[in-house]
Amino acid sequence: MRQAVTRELGPLVALGNTSNVFGWGDDAVVKVLLPGIPDNWAVREAESTDLVHSAGLPAPTVLDLVTVDGRPGIVFERIEGASIWEEMVADPNQIPSLSLVLAEVQAEVNEARAPKGLPALEDRLCENIQQAVGLTSSQRSDALEELDGLPDGDSICHFDVHPNNVLLGSDKPVIIDWFDSAIGDPNADIARSLILMRPNAVKTHLRCTDQSIIARVHDEYIDCVGRTRGVDWDHVAMWGSTVLASRLAEPMPDSVLAGTLQKWRDLRSGGRPSTVIDSEVGPNPPPGLGGDEFPQGSE
Repeated sequence: MRQAVTRELGPLVALGNTSNVFGWGDDAVVKVLLPGIPDNWAVREAESTDLVHSAGLPAPTVLDLVTVDGRPGIVFERIEGASIWEEMVADPNQIPSLSLVLAEVQAEVNEARAPKGLPALEDRLCENIQQAVGLTSSQRSDALEELDGLPDGDSICHFDVHPNNVLLGSDKPVIIDWFDSAIGDPNADIARSLILMRPNAVKTHLRCTDQSIIARVHDEYIDCVGRTRGVDWDHVAMWGSTVLASRLAEPMPDSVLAGTLQKWRDLRSGGRPSTVIDSEVGPNPPPGLGGDEFPQGSE
């Protein structure tokens, strides 16, 4: 049960689409859900994070569940260190080496022994598709049928791996935001990361006005995943439309929602969406995952 607190919040640490993070004393932070976000999301994230942390994965320690100014909050240990994304933006010369760190920490998660208690990725995706914005009943049924034909898998999927969710802690990288974590096919986890790192589609989680940096990070990630894991990109690509359909249930700007919906329609119709860039440093990105049809400036 959450305890209501009157403690004064510390400095703002991070802004998010569903929550904001503030300092909480000297050695902790509190993640406070924004108005309109379901209260039970805090419990869900706290439980998932606690499970993977107890299993030895690079996740922060959950310290408490609280209520701050009427909103649910999760108190985490403070991880001293910038995010991979902050370091990339500050010094783009680090993009190749830090992209490798990103790919390696994701592989560590996917290859770890799954703890009991995490839900099935299929169940998470099914729930999201049923709540997807912009889909007709027929389209929703088609998306659910496609999901039913995809492999289950038994790997831990963080399902929100991108450079701003990996903090470079003093001892080792630490992954935050385990809200969507589940057990499933690791190819789905990679597909999700590719979609999240598409240029012009990252308004909230990779803030940067220089699209060339995002484009380079996207390409380097593809190259590092290909070199370190021997990925079958066809298997990654088959998750594209399903991951996009599930994303339609998430809070996002209208422009990104419209672009995501159009990209899903393109993939379902068998066409290849137009691309802003193509990978020049590794295997060509999977159709529908490597590029982006969102117009420049739509963010």
